[in-house]
Amino acid sequence: MKKTFYSLKKYKKQMILGPIFKMLEVVFELLTPFLMKEMIDNGIPYAQMSGDYSKIWINGLMILGFCILGFCSTLVCQYFASIASQGFGTDLRNRLFKKIDELSLAEIENFGQGNLINLINNDVNRLQVSVAMMVRLVIRAPAIVIGSLICSFFIDWKIGLIFAGVIILISIFLYVILMVTSHKFVFLQKKNDQIAQTIDDGLNGSRVIRSFNAENDEVNKLKKETADYYKDSKKVMYLNASINPFTFLIINAAIVLTVFFGSNEMNISNGAFTSGSIIALISYLNQIFVALIVVSNLVVIFNKAFASKRRVDKLLLTESSIKNEPKFASFEIKKGDNLFTFKDVDFAYSKGDNLTIKNINFSIKKGENVGLIGGTGSGKSTVVKLLDRLFDTTSGDILYKGKNIKDYDLDKLHEEVSVVLQRNVLFKGTIRSNLLVGNKNATDEMLINALKEADAYDFVFDYPDNLNHEVLEGGHNFSGGQKQRLCIARALLKKSEIVVLDDSTSALDFITDRDVRKNINSIEGLTKLYVSQRATTLMNCDKIIVMDKGTIEAIGTHEELLKNSITYREIFESQVRSK
Repeated sequence: MKKTFYSLKKYKKQMILGPIFKMLEVVFELLTPFLMKEMIDNGIPYAQMSGDYSKIWINGLMILGFCILGFCSTLVCQYFASIASQGFGTDLRNRLFKKIDELSLAEIENFGQGNLINLINNDVNRLQVSVAMMVRLVIRAPAIVIGSLICSFFIDWKIGLIFAGVIILISIFLYVILMVTSHKFVFLQKKNDQIAQTIDDGLNGSRVIRSFNAENDEVNKLKKETADYYKDSKKVMYLNASINPFTFLIINAAIVLTVFFGSNEMNISNGAFTSGSIIALISYLNQIFVALIVVSNLVVIFNKAFASKRRVDKLLLTESSIKNEPKFASFEIKKGDNLFTFKDVDFAYSKGDNLTIKNINFSIKKGENVGLIGGTGSGKSTVVKLLDRLFDTTSGDILYKGKNIKDYDLDKLHEEVSVVLQRNVLFKGTIRSNLLVGNKNATDEMLINALKEADAYDFVFDYPDNLNHEVLEGGHNFSGGQKQRLCIARALLKKSEIVVLDDSTSALDFITDRDVRKNINSIEGLTKLYVSQRATTLMNCDKIIVMDKGTIEAIGTHEELLKNSITYREIFESQVRSK
């Protein structure tokens, strides 16, 4: 599997050329103090003696030229860094989103929604910044430090030893900080995920929270989590904040030593060591100081990026528990043949958990109208998830068109199975764009026909812009019943083998529910599975499957179940009496 930095493969040229141009800037920067030394030691005395300022002008123009060339080199490097970092971030986000889309619900639920959002946003941003820093500064900072050290030895080897000691001392300090803080950033990121999940839960469950007057509890919960994050992150920030003052202290001590020993050298070297030498050495020390400050900032950036890389790699390397390994091409079956067959199916959502459903055996024939009923927690929704192969069975087999469902192409299966859930999802856009999710090639005539079948035509065409009416995020500008009917219309546009209505008419009144079912039942050749807690909704089905506590209690027609199924009879009678 390809890890995080595979996304840099397209940007090899930028990753190579960027640092090359940055090295040119380093060369110009390292030569400048030598020109300053020449100007001070030779240019100024020569001008004072002869009145000829040519040596000052020449050196000054060369310094100016180096500055301009260095500036141009930096611009080119920044250009390459921008292309590499932005391209890397874009490619990585796309890969992560595609990976999430490929995972089964089990892996997605294991990572958590808040964690996945953080991965695509915060973690990719950190990695993007780290790539820009790699191009711009990773080579430059060490090159400045090493180059300044070498230049100091050319000027005076004794002071060069002071430079070497300074660099070693600061490097040891930076290494200790790196070792202490590296694992803490991983820990902090987990806490950040927890905060994101709490916020996400609060936003999604805002109606429930308000209805129970639990706003203060949620606020206090978030306050506690953010306070813990603040306390732990403060310790890490204190350590990182100590880098700059420590570096500043050591560099200034080195400047004092340079001036002190430089003054002594001037007295004993008979002019070999000059004022220009001291100025050049101080300039190199300042360059080292700035470079080490950059290194200290890079330590923080790469620490965070390393923690993010580990999290991103974990997602990229996660294998979906649902494998798409088709062994034959999709095919058609005749009406009356078995479309789905459950054989001794057991299922648990996690290893070691109790079975959610056990020993499930039933079949659904093509063109058949089947009902699935049971109390809360009976396993109805689990059966639906297994039909659409969002999960694989723990044991037993599911046959689709007589073949093991695991051997059928997963994309084809999803094309041939339409599921409408109780909690429906509409996407930001228009009614038209939402319907086209079901069939991107659908004509207006097909859209209108699907709306009529779902009993949604009237309210859609009451809008002046009808199909082009705006859908806000989550479909919040529609009622629950309107959203359900739009989602039913979207599912019918797929022209699938089977449509599964998982309590998807629960928000409709009985008359509208009846009309929608009547329209759907009139579609020739379409297999229907109605999952409902309303026995009256399922009365006219060809057969009804009754579930209780994860097992099938009975299968039969409405009349047969009234005689033979205690669970079904209790449900039906309680609903009839309640009218």
